[in-house]
Amino acid sequence: MKSVVYSSPFVPAEWIAAHGVRPMRLRPDPAAALPSTGPLMGVCPYARAFTSEAGTSAGAVIFTTTCDQMRRAAEWLSLEGTTPVFLMNVPATWQTPAAARLYRDELQRLGRFLVALGGAEPSRDRLAATMETYDARRRLLRGDLAAMTARGASEAIARFDLGEEPGNGGPPPGTAAPLMTLRGGSPDPPRRNAASSQSLTPAGAAGRETRRAKTETLRSPTSHVEEPAAHKTAASGAAVAVIGGPLARGDGRLFDALEKAGGRVALDGTESGPRTFPAPFDRRRLRDDPLMELVDAYFGTIPDAFRRPDTLLYQWLSRELAASAARGIIVWRYVWCDMWAAAAARLREATALPVLDLDVTGDASEFGRAANRIQAFMEVLK
Repeated sequence: MKSVVYSSPFVPAEWIAAHGVRPMRLRPDPAAALPSTGPLMGVCPYARAFTSEAGTSAGAVIFTTTCDQMRRAAEWLSLEGTTPVFLMNVPATWQTPAAARLYRDELQRLGRFLVALGGAEPSRDRLAATMETYDARRRLLRGDLAAMTARGASEAIARFDLGEEPGNGGPPPGTAAPLMTLRGGSPDPPRRNAASSQSLTPAGAAGRETRRAKTETLRSPTSHVEEPAAHKTAASGAAVAVIGGPLARGDGRLFDALEKAGGRVALDGTESGPRTFPAPFDRRRLRDDPLMELVDAYFGTIPDAFRRPDTLLYQWLSRELAASAARGIIVWRYVWCDMWAAAAARLREATALPVLDLDVTGDASEFGRAANRIQAFMEVLK
């Protein structure tokens, strides 16, 4: 079974798996960002690390247009010509039927890429069954996260993204191939017809909005991972929310540094955390039109800074910050991430909370600077 590596949460693992290809969402090793991989100046260390590691450890790599650095990284890897590369266009605008159609069309184009790799176009029933399997696995994961520390939860999500089964560490059901070992060790549809596209009309979009409004709590990407009250009470340290971009392998040291400084992560809002889980699937729509339910659960509900308008992100923040009782916000971002750098300024205005804009390089030897800034920030909150 071929493996396909990706980083963006807007790439549905279910869609890849339904084609008989193994999806693996990778947290790269920052040490993989070698000088020989693309230009140095002005390039995100995370994008460099992902490109270098993915290009040497996967059968194919999927990039998305949600990040300009990753878009450029796709060009670097394509120029090398040694690894099949797919660049998926994820529209920044998201509230129109046209944007949903474009995302759906990109999934279908990705499907043709997977078939060319040796996969098979799935039937409607196979796609629906695969989606149900992943939905059940995420439900188990959400239950497990509630009893974990912030670092433990982050590492559990990383293992899940690589394909391990929650609770036993094994591969997902029906997967015969063993987990591919990545360099650096373990991590810190059916073709649619005209009749089936009616849900993409303005009326169909309005119907989805009505359904989403009625089930807002159920379909909230993180409302179901809130820690039990007893667990929250037992935690010590000033509550802090960590918001921002993806975590690389080894970035769990962020949680350690925060705890050492007298704080605790009450909310993990990084790209690698539960903020970017897709919404639970609607079982009725899953059987009627699994591809559009996939579009709705991923493209229609995941909040992120790249989206325009970015109202989903601030709606999510308003709800989750209140639930977590966070007293401050750390914006985690790799240097040259303009998207989250801009968001840091707006977060100060939108939340009225102290905000630390923490830019990191991925170099372990330089993390002391970040730890010192975290220590100073926690002194402000005390």
